[in-house]
Amino acid sequence: MKRLTTLLLAAGLVCSAFSAANAAEIKAKGMWDFSLEYTDATFSKSDDSDRFDALQRLRTQIDVIASESLKGVIFFEIGDTHWGNGYDGASLGTDGRTVEVRYSYIDWSIPETELLVRMGLQPFVLPGLVAGSAVLDGDGAGITIGGHFTENIGGNLFWLRAENDNTRGYRRYDGHIWNDDQNNTIDFFGLTLPITFDGAKIIPWGMYGLVGSRGLAGDARGDIGDMRHGMLPILPYGTDLAGVEGNRSEGSAWWVGATGEIMNFGPFRIAGDFNYGNVDMGNVHLGTFTEGHREKGIDLKRAGWLASLLAEFKFEYGVPGLLLWYGSGDNDNPYDGSERMPTVDASWQGSSFGFDGGFGISSDTIIGTSPVGTWGAALRVKDISFIENLTHAIQVGYYRGTNDKEMPQNAGMTTFHTSYADTTGLVGSTYLTTKDGAWEGTFDTQYQLYKDLTLAVELGYIHLSLNDGVWKDILDGTERNAYKASVNMRYAF
Repeated sequence: MKRLTTLLLAAGLVCSAFSAANAAEIKAKGMWDFSLEYTDATFSKSDDSDRFDALQRLRTQIDVIASESLKGVIFFEIGDTHWGNGYDGASLGTDGRTVEVRYSYIDWSIPETELLVRMGLQPFVLPGLVAGSAVLDGDGAGITIGGHFTENIGGNLFWLRAENDNTRGYRRYDGHIWNDDQNNTIDFFGLTLPITFDGAKIIPWGMYGLVGSRGLAGDARGDIGDMRHGMLPILPYGTDLAGVEGNRSEGSAWWVGATGEIMNFGPFRIAGDFNYGNVDMGNVHLGTFTEGHREKGIDLKRAGWLASLLAEFKFEYGVPGLLLWYGSGDNDNPYDGSERMPTVDASWQGSSFGFDGGFGISSDTIIGTSPVGTWGAALRVKDISFIENLTHAIQVGYYRGTNDKEMPQNAGMTTFHTSYADTTGLVGSTYLTTKDGAWEGTFDTQYQLYKDLTLAVELGYIHLSLNDGVWKDILDGTERNAYKASVNMRYAF
């Protein structure tokens, strides 16, 4: 009897599942990306990594739609899968097992209102109409509420839980397991107010963060090095102050900004961004120094700004444009914090090699994911087309640092460039002073083979003009040129 009851219950559950499934509409979309590229982007003569790489990635989004007021979304990602790599499941025999869940959320409308709620794993993007966001463009867990106050004014409010309980289970040098459940959370609260009129748009925004004392740390002590390499880096890469132990103070972070564009003048478009950010994690003492016989400390604060401007003019055969930006830089004192604008998960797309504007999974972000601590100018012509379905883009840019030339020596920096891996692949971070600059040239081509199949070829070159007097023997073994040649294919369905 129990077995029969169990079978009947199971059958009922199956039937109810089919009934629920039949009530929902299922839609799928996504893309396959492939890339074959030859690149050297480490700025190191001793780098012995492979120059040639072949890789692929699959992204699939499934929408489960119950009605106009309710749907669920799940977004899978397989890859980046490097051909021949056994860890990725792409060596002989394949059998890859890596499936990532980027998004998993539901959208639902609050009854009797026009407010839309999104809750779950989702994208969080702060607005940037010049070249994307230099502060936050990433995926995370949280809740977003959006709607319109009037026909022209809208609003979006979000809560992003960026970190929580990620420092638990650390094994100390004495063998004890260290846990800190109460001090490792980072929460962000943001508001955007899009205001749209005929031919013009402006979006003011703001974001506030509560940062746990161990939210930025990778171990029990919360070393300055962990803050430097963490979500909100405070000190420059390569500084010898990295081993200094942090404090247990709760921190705060906030950003304000506005972005806008004007398209009232026919083929002419102008867009502008302004961002300011501040992160304060208190201060730590270093001990007594003979110089002045005073106790010296480090102010764990980072505050600065970034402004950018883009002007474009659309012609029949292309769109020429001028991109300008300026970001505040560090002074010569490593103990009073940083004067560069802090970032969370930036994706500034000012170029297709130095910054985050590459096609698909092609290599980019060699200079960095944001242009903080630099100023620059870039001339470009995009959407050049003389043949149907074939377009080109050409860009030449010059960048220079806004950080004080004395900072590398005063902070004991050991490198000007660090490459590290994140969820999007290899990312670079380049520290330029007022004596250092960089040239970048790119030539990108896209050909629409079919409606849903695109072939993209990207060529990029960067030359660093580094000052020997600033960096001294740090430049021994430095390669000042970086380049890439990539062939990419995308099938979007």
